[in-house]
Amino acid sequence: MNVPFRSKETSWLSFNDRVLQEAADPTVPLLERVKFLGIYSNNLDEFFRVRVATLNRLISLGDKWKKLGIPDPKLTLRKVNKLVALQATEFNATYDQVFADLAKEGIRLIDQTQVPRGQSSFLKKYFRETVSPHVHPIILKSSAKLPQLADMPMYLAVRLSKDTGRPMHALIEIPQTLPRFIPLPKTGDTQLVMYLDDIIRFALPEIFHTFSYDTFESFAIKFTRDAELAFDDDITESYFDQLSDSLKAREVGLPVRANYDSNTPKPLLNLVLRKLNLSASESLYGGARYHNRRDLLSFPSFDRNDLKNEKSRVIPLKGFKKNSAKGLFPAMRKRDLLIHTPYHSFNHLIHLIQEAAIDPLVRSIRLTQYRIAKNSCVARALQSAARNGKKVTVLVEPQARFDEEANINWAERYQDAGVNVTLGVQGLKVHAKLVLIERAESGASRYYSVLGTGNFNEDTASIFADHMLFTYNQELGKDVAAIFDFFQKPYHPPTLELVNVAPWGLRTFIRAKVQREIDLAKAGEHAEICLKMNNFSDPEMVELISQAAKAGVQFRLIVRSMFSLIIDDKQPNIKAISIVDKYLEHSRMMIFGNDGNPEVYLSSADFLPRNFDTRIEAMFPVLDKKLSSQLIHYFELQWSDNTKARILDEDLSNDQRQPGAPGSEPVRSQEEIQKYLRSLV
Repeated sequence: MNVPFRSKETSWLSFNDRVLQEAADPTVPLLERVKFLGIYSNNLDEFFRVRVATLNRLISLGDKWKKLGIPDPKLTLRKVNKLVALQATEFNATYDQVFADLAKEGIRLIDQTQVPRGQSSFLKKYFRETVSPHVHPIILKSSAKLPQLADMPMYLAVRLSKDTGRPMHALIEIPQTLPRFIPLPKTGDTQLVMYLDDIIRFALPEIFHTFSYDTFESFAIKFTRDAELAFDDDITESYFDQLSDSLKAREVGLPVRANYDSNTPKPLLNLVLRKLNLSASESLYGGARYHNRRDLLSFPSFDRNDLKNEKSRVIPLKGFKKNSAKGLFPAMRKRDLLIHTPYHSFNHLIHLIQEAAIDPLVRSIRLTQYRIAKNSCVARALQSAARNGKKVTVLVEPQARFDEEANINWAERYQDAGVNVTLGVQGLKVHAKLVLIERAESGASRYYSVLGTGNFNEDTASIFADHMLFTYNQELGKDVAAIFDFFQKPYHPPTLELVNVAPWGLRTFIRAKVQREIDLAKAGEHAEICLKMNNFSDPEMVELISQAAKAGVQFRLIVRSMFSLIIDDKQPNIKAISIVDKYLEHSRMMIFGNDGNPEVYLSSADFLPRNFDTRIEAMFPVLDKKLSSQLIHYFELQWSDNTKARILDEDLSNDQRQPGAPGSEPVRSQEEIQKYLRSLV
């Protein structure tokens, strides 16, 4: 590789720092700042379970990493540890400030030493009736082997002592089946709330009442395991069985991190870590009193709407009247429809499948499932269609990370309802977001297609900014049908006209589009490419775009998360920003200038090696000129953001982009997009 390449891991930590910036921003409503703290923590847990675990594997392979075109994993791991430590200090300071600000608003977080006298009886009763049945201490003995501990929960390492005699040590798992935050009965104007951990600390004398100890100390500790799943090539074992075995193996994966309270006495810490077989210094992270602060995502709101974001009203979809008696099929025949979630309602997809489920002319419904809602209306509509005699086929991706078990359960429920289930494609992960409805019209089969950038998941659609194209275009429909046919008979790549699919032709297609812009630049014409995605960390694409920029192609990039392209003084033709705001920017968009006749594409794929090489991804054109113009304007609104946009510079310093000219108005793109979409109705 001839251009500098930033590691995925360090660029991802820079993204998570942008999340932390939102938690620290005093202009963000307080309870939303609490959520951003939870998002940061949840992200970091997954980062260690996946990215750090991958680094450890690469290190174990010796020098083989050099063939991958990535930085030295040993050096990367050192940088990771340094960045995580720096961010931990920043996180703790932000956490303290947020809860100090909450206390000023009458919501006060207390520990077991701050319980008012009048609340003790409530806590004792709550512990005995609700918490106690879930508390099962493990006594730690130097000579005894520690039982296998679960991944992800937090534990209290407890030291019991008295004036004479040797101390005793124990571990108590903080129950995950109970709320982490417990409101106390309100008295006066202040609402008190406690961590479940501190209620257990409050009850330690009762838990260990059979022993004659009078001093109880407790310190938080948690560890994180490698979350990658392993599959072998044993064709005698079903995919269901392999996945079930791998999920069980995840629970006993190698620990990749241990967080502990920095105040933990060294003998107690060493005892616990020795029993966990986790003593390497690079795996240990001293921290604060509480861990598993991803649970802040479920911090109670106490009906304080004044401390949350104002709820946005769903925008009607242009081209389709609400509660239209004619339904979506006639609307799609008239023109393509573009759904911008969460600004538009995700329910349009549910309604389309519901209509198809009872339409006597519908022959079949096919859909790809990567992640869906816990109580998915999409899945229930598909089950209903099958019960109504429609031929329904669902490609269920069994390797959707951390959703594997849920997808297996849905596959079984589909089969019970008569749905045909295809459980993935061997050797590939199906990440494309596709729906195909086949309908008999005038003696012929006609296709109604939905192609999306995000999951068909109504739970996340309310917070993920994504796009879905509803189209009656038969050429697009034939391509989608060919992709679904491949799922049934995965022997030969599908032959396609308009949709480009990884792992077969997506790289080649993008390379050709970039080359066309290079040729325009060399001919003295304006050449420009605008890209919006979640991650940009593919070595080949980094090099391709760097070379195109040197040839004179202008690039504007909006990248939410990992960003491995290093923009320095040698790259004046590349500008990049990242936006972290109320909604998670998740859509993937590509706009190729094409000498003043721009071509607009949406995609399920980021620029990562896995998206090009080991996944089935779909990149599709937006052919309707009005809709492609919408997307171009959408991109321009985001590019003009000077409120939530951070500049992706050489050092990834996350500096906030400032207004251009003196006196310029602040632009917050997510608010401007809402105004723009309302203006279209």
